[in-house]
Amino acid sequence: MSFLQPTNLWSVFESTVQAGPERPALVFSDATVSFAKLAELAARAAAGLVALGLRSGDIVALEMPKRLETYALWLACIRQAFTYVFIDPKNPPERTVSILARTQPALHVSLADSSLADDVNPHGRHLALGGDTAGADWIEKLAGDAAPVDPAAAHGLTPAYIMFTSGSTGEPKGAVIPHQGVISLMTWARDKVIRGEQLRFSNLNPLHFDNSVFDLYCGLMNGAALVPVETAALSNPMAWVRRLRDGLASAVFAVPTLFLTLDRLKLLTPDSLPQVRVFLFGGEGFPIEALKAFHQRFAGQARLINVYGPTETSCICSSIEIDAAQLAAAKAGFASLGRMHPGFDYLVLDAEQQPATVGELWIGGPCVGLGYYANAEETQRRFCQDPRQDRYRSVWYRSGDLVSEDAAGLLWFRGRADNQVKIRGHRIELEEIDLAVEQIADVLRASCVAVEGMDGLELRLAFAAKRAIPVADVLAHCTSNLPTYMRPSRVVQLDQLPENANGKVDRKAVRVLLAALQE
Repeated sequence: MSFLQPTNLWSVFESTVQAGPERPALVFSDATVSFAKLAELAARAAAGLVALGLRSGDIVALEMPKRLETYALWLACIRQAFTYVFIDPKNPPERTVSILARTQPALHVSLADSSLADDVNPHGRHLALGGDTAGADWIEKLAGDAAPVDPAAAHGLTPAYIMFTSGSTGEPKGAVIPHQGVISLMTWARDKVIRGEQLRFSNLNPLHFDNSVFDLYCGLMNGAALVPVETAALSNPMAWVRRLRDGLASAVFAVPTLFLTLDRLKLLTPDSLPQVRVFLFGGEGFPIEALKAFHQRFAGQARLINVYGPTETSCICSSIEIDAAQLAAAKAGFASLGRMHPGFDYLVLDAEQQPATVGELWIGGPCVGLGYYANAEETQRRFCQDPRQDRYRSVWYRSGDLVSEDAAGLLWFRGRADNQVKIRGHRIELEEIDLAVEQIADVLRASCVAVEGMDGLELRLAFAAKRAIPVADVLAHCTSNLPTYMRPSRVVQLDQLPENANGKVDRKAVRVLLAALQE
């Protein structure tokens, strides 16, 4: 692919609008908005933001649900080269305060009046969106009599957005992603996911979650209609499926945990989702037996694509389409992460930064982010010089993911470097224990943690399953499949494992729960 065409995201969107101005862009439950109308609203919103005094390079914090105003403001930021950051409206106040304090946005938009911005960001503006649906009326009120403004100049290295992820220190860290990384992602999706089909993309992923980058850019900006689903507001998964079906969403991207939830409720079926032509999943491993059943169920109707990529590398950097051969190759483990996409360099290195059979994945190329916002220490720790040379500046991202590469160039996930524990002299990857227990029939998810016991660190495990499974059976399976030092000392079955806001298993919450167990 070429990085000489288009140089910024707004130019991509303009081309998309020109190619089909009356095509649907946003499909809400009560209204459909065309690309031309969305572009018009984005331009009006941009005029209003500039009239407030915002300039290129300013940060705009959008603490908003999936409403028309939200998408228009997001595009206005892209249009004027403002750097946007989505904030979860349901965040605990402490987390929102942390993000606002870190970014010091020139503008903070939220549903209601808030004292948070005044307390931690006294020099920034705050706008209240209002609790009732306003849509285009709110944008017109924001713009007022402001004169139209031309799109701002932006290039490949102009920051597009800041995406906050959990930090090892307990404080969220914001990855700064430039325009060029997202353009690469869009090109991959157009060639490998859309492939000339008339797809409608789901927007199940929360806007503050990395996976939504795929929805917004690979879907909407590639000319596909977007079907927003506010999962936080619709607590019943049946309502999610109904929205996808009513909106004719034909490309659905989510974390495996969400698909497993639908499966458990018997909603992940061709009858429930007859319009879907491609499912994508990523962010965590998909248990292989459940994946085999998923693949078989939708054979002939929908493709399944496993994607991988850290937030810091523009969302997705490798992928593979699941077929019978890939499922067989996975054996008892997770499916392959696939091959790296064009535009990425990569290395598999050991702790001494030497090539390794199994090692940490280092990722380089123009899709790598610009670092963590106002966090030089974390930036220096993760965004590092190419270890092969020191003759010029070449920044690579240390993923923390342990992988291996087979003879065909496929990458395989082998655990997390930062989930490695050492017990009685043995180095243990917790994911390996998770995976062993997830091989038991009807086990949906498992999560092992290391906690302080009577004799130092010990392993404890929680799992969820479709049926009651005697703990003795789980322990016997571990005895048969794991070395002595990797066998959990305590096992607990739960109805559901704790999840974080993005739908992934929350290992920290599991650790707190299991550490509280009394002997």
